[in-house]
Amino acid sequence: VCAGTLNGLSVTGDAQHQYQTLHKMYNNCEIVMGNLEIVLIDHTQDLSFLQTIREVTGYILIAMNVFAALPLQNLRVIRGTQFYEERFALFVLLNYNPNTTHALRQLGLNQLTEILAGGVYIEKNAQLCHVDTVEWRDIMRDTRLEPLV
Repeated sequence: VCAGTLNGLSVTGDAQHQYQTLHKMYNNCEIVMGNLEIVLIDHTQDLSFLQTIREVTGYILIAMNVFAALPLQNLRVIRGTQFYEERFALFVLLNYNPNTTHALRQLGLNQLTEILAGGVYIEKNAQLCHVDTVEWRDIMRDTRLEPLV
């Protein structure tokens, strides 16, 4: 079990500092108590340490990164005890660099079966594949919410 963050899009330090903080917080972590915020991570960083995460109690924010794949293949549940922008449990935005070919191509959420509260927002990810083939409504518990993909 490890603690999550509540920084949103604000970051301290450069991209290397961001990565080191992320690694320190989530290495060997299975349950994130709070939010998993992955912001401003470079394409050269090894994120394989994230594959141990099975559950996030708050929200997941993935924004302004340029790595190709997110290794969250063992994540099963997002509880949504907190929301990003007051309504989203999964928020994925602007994960590409318009000046290079570096961009998020795969979310890799193969095991994600439940979002217990909150919605899904995935936008402006120029090279992200397969998000429109996911039946987000089957994963989201709140049937009143419309996934924005």
